[in-house]
Amino acid sequence: MTFATARWPDLPYVPRLRARPEVQGIALCGSHRQGSDDAFSDLDLWVFVEDSVPLSEAYVLERMLPSTARQEMLFEDRDDTLTPHLVINLLTEDGVVNIKALHTGVLRRFTEAARPGLDAQFLEDLENYATMHVLHDPHAILSEHSTALQERFVRTTGEWLVPALTARYASLYWRSVYQGFLREETACWHHLMGQMIELLAQLEAACDGRLPPPAKWLLSENVGARTPAVRALSNVQAEIRSVNCSDKAGVLRVYHSLARVESDVLAAAPPPHGMWWRKVFTERLPNLALLPDHHGLRTQVQTAAALFRDLV
Repeated sequence: MTFATARWPDLPYVPRLRARPEVQGIALCGSHRQGSDDAFSDLDLWVFVEDSVPLSEAYVLERMLPSTARQEMLFEDRDDTLTPHLVINLLTEDGVVNIKALHTGVLRRFTEAARPGLDAQFLEDLENYATMHVLHDPHAILSEHSTALQERFVRTTGEWLVPALTARYASLYWRSVYQGFLREETACWHHLMGQMIELLAQLEAACDGRLPPPAKWLLSENVGARTPAVRALSNVQAEIRSVNCSDKAGVLRVYHSLARVESDVLAAAPPPHGMWWRKVFTERLPNLALLPDHHGLRTQVQTAAALFRDLV
């Protein structure tokens, strides 16, 4: 039996943990919860314990887990006294079980203090807490907080997350055009375009009423790229990697490809003022082309105007 074929209550260590009086909840998180697990995936179990329980390896190993549990000894240069949780990796015949022990108060405080925002850690924690698969919840603590987060943040993505992501995406547009198209700063352009790809992938999820998956899964064929829009973003990413920034026509084609995906993603939630950021091609670049040092831009500006005529 593997992690994927086991019945959830019978996953490694779950029966033992369910019987412990200090355990107030157990949740399956990570790739197994998402259905994106493969042969390299750890089994991520989040174990919520009473706030009075000391979070130490000795306590978890000696009291909460069977004596046969085999710990994977990794020196990660991490001081768990600085974090509100304890992580223990256990080796089993089917793979690594990653047990994250944390006080129930961590979940409670997160739910109480949560405010809409684009902080990466907030979004990752929100996605985990709101969508975790509950395995053990005798006092309905996990379900209560998960439901509250879904009501406040998941079902309202169109109200807070889509506008915030769209604004962040639009703010990058001119900087990316300027760095890549005009200055031929290859490293800067690749960096900014990567951020734009990430934001569009997050937008695709938010426009669909879902929280974006963690960054490592955004373009995964098993998670994010199940949708046509994110598969198209993967293709644009390949174009970005292959184009030479000194090839102005090639860079313009990349922007055109990006804009087509952008149109598909935002069709479900059009910005109130339209995709105004695209005007860098039809308004800003022509103005720059008039400057004495930018005569070489005129041909490219004409190409851009023709290329984007059907999209602006």
